[in-house]
Amino acid sequence: MENYLSPNISDTQAIEIIKSKIKKGESFAFTRFGDGEIYVLNKKSYPHFEKKNCEEWGYIYPDEVQKFYDDGAKIIKDAFVNSDLIGLMNKNCQIVNINYSPTTWSIKKSLIESWGLNSDNLSICDHQLSRQKILGSISGMKEVLQGKSVNIISTNTELLINKNLSKLLDCNVSFTYHSKEINFNNRREFIKDFNKIKSDVVLLGVGLQKDYTTILKNDYGKISLDMGATLDAWASIYSRPWFKKGGLQEHLIIE
Repeated sequence: MENYLSPNISDTQAIEIIKSKIKKGESFAFTRFGDGEIYVLNKKSYPHFEKKNCEEWGYIYPDEVQKFYDDGAKIIKDAFVNSDLIGLMNKNCQIVNINYSPTTWSIKKSLIESWGLNSDNLSICDHQLSRQKILGSISGMKEVLQGKSVNIISTNTELLINKNLSKLLDCNVSFTYHSKEINFNNRREFIKDFNKIKSDVVLLGVGLQKDYTTILKNDYGKISLDMGATLDAWASIYSRPWFKKGGLQEHLIIE
């Protein structure tokens, strides 16, 4: 494990960092890297993963698997290098049931050092921070936002709009629809439209397009938080088994 990165700050410390940035209005990017991102960085996975992701992100399977990996790895590297707070799975996380292996859930220190980073200088929290009550629940997010306006980028905006989030979060909530047709090869116009986002904070749930967080920070001065599948749960899409009533992450459900 000493050769792999692991969380080095607590959930509470991470939340205090995010809240401070929001209160001060300072641009910031929190990006999470899970097993899918690790597969892409390693450029190796199962055939079903390669087929599914080639189809989703604009590549011909199996001819362009390597191109998918090359393009995806660049996006993930850029996101990692430019993020202020990084999420990696905590092997002792209490709200998921997984068989933790660093080869699946972490990144070798030697790799990030080849990117010019010093692992000792990174702020790394639990990948599941976005699904903990202190951030992923509506009450937790309300406290974190402190009344600041928020934009949600998601493929599920139609469902999210019906949740009356402005009232629940006690702030102005706007939405940016991310079509499932947007992929690594045709996203330029979508990214250009980030300049239309007026909110202070942006919440994202857009799969492998991890560098949206850092583009929003660096090019548009936003505070961007990678919420991942938490936005599925808010939309009443149970894309993870533990989202359901009685599950380890049932606190994400909006009644």
